[in-house]
Amino acid sequence: MIRINLAPKEELESQLWFLPELILMLIVGFVVFTVVALEMSDIKDNIATVTATRNDLNERAKQILPKLERFKTLGKDKESLMVKLRALQMITDSKLAKYRPLIAIEHLQNLKPESVWLSSLTLVEENKIEFDAFATDNILVAEFISALKSTQFQDADPSDLRTQIYFSQVVLSGTSAVEAAPGQNAASAESSDGSGTVRFKLTLTISERTPAAPAPTDKQARIGRDGGWPWTQES
Repeated sequence: MIRINLAPKEELESQLWFLPELILMLIVGFVVFTVVALEMSDIKDNIATVTATRNDLNERAKQILPKLERFKTLGKDKESLMVKLRALQMITDSKLAKYRPLIAIEHLQNLKPESVWLSSLTLVEENKIEFDAFATDNILVAEFISALKSTQFQDADPSDLRTQIYFSQVVLSGTSAVEAAPGQNAASAESSDGSGTVRFKLTLTISERTPAAPAPTDKQARIGRDGGWPWTQES
């Protein structure tokens, strides 16, 4: 029988014919492994950085959480504070607040000329009143307005609450001539100049002045110069 060898010529000439290809494969494999190893190293570094950042954020969140807990009760604390402020305002509110309208009406009664009378009076706001009135002539209206404005210049007396209330604004809404006021006969409605009765409307703004503090006595002034508290000084 005849045997035919079909192996390549190189294999027949050398038994290490596969060595160059093996070396090339090893080199390619080493390069691929190096590249993959470098990529994995970068990925691990990124993972470590992200993990460190996450841990840092967690630590900061733990530090912030107790502060955030205070904001959960912020609404209740605000409401409690507002209640305290309203209570404090009620305590420190002016003693004249409840007497202000009464004192203002007393001013009206005292300053009203004899031939002027009121027909209606309304408390529009806490510090504002308006009223309709009648007078026998325009001169009396002008005198009444001047008298009301004069309360701005009176001196405040701490012992008299009436001196601490004044009309900061006196606004005349208008005047009109009428034949006679309700309940007034035609004879008494005739003014001296024959113009008849005048109807007018005023709006007054009630204000409060603070009386000046009393001057210190000689002993108080001496204590203030020498220093110390009054109860530590010899009488």
